[in-house]
This record gives sequence, structure tokens and C-alpha cells, in this order.
Amino acid sequence: MMSRTATSSVTGRASAMRRMRRRSHAANAASRLFCGTNGCASLLELDPEAGVATCHICGYVRRVH
Repeated sequence: MMSRTATSSVTGRASAMRRMRRRSHAANAASRLFCGTNGCASLLELDPEAGVATCHICGYVRRVH
């Protein structure tokens, strides 16, 4: 006999997947800067003196703290 219903199992698994996605996204955001504008999946080039990161493909600029 199962201790959880099918609905609560699916709900718990979905919640765990969201939690894991948030944690991995936060870890990746700290180490790598992705452009992500409208499907552009390139890495941003960091300019530490100016405090900005720029995409060399589409020109997107993100301020970095």
C-alpha cells in the first residue's frame, strides 16, 4: 500500500523540481552570465572596470554588481 496518493506524489515531485531548478539557476547565475534575450544563448563578456557584461552577438548589456 502506498503512503501517498498519486496527486500528492506529483505535487511533491513538481515542488522539488522547482526548488532544484531555482538552486541550480542561482548557482549558475553567480558563476556564468548568459545573454538569454529572445533565444540568444551566448555567454556575456564581462568588463569589470565598467561593471557591465555585454553580449557580442546581439549587443545586450547587463549591469553587474
